Amino acid sequence: MSTRDRFDLRKDSEHTWEIFDTTNGRTVVFQGEAFCGLPFDSADAFTEYMNSAGMLPDRVTLH
Repeated sequence: MSTRDRFDLRKDSEHTWEIFDTTNGRTVVFQGEAFCGLPFDSADAFTEYMNSAGMLPDRVTLH
């Protein structure tokens, strides 16, 4: 992760990952979908894509 990346990933259980917003530490919600409970490969790919595309999460994010 670069210091300017908006999104990063972290473990949310023993085998799954979530994407979180680095500006507030909350799980990302995009188009009503919470980005949690993901396998590592998917979370990593989504995180990279979201950062490269400059995507913005929904206003409401999970804690």
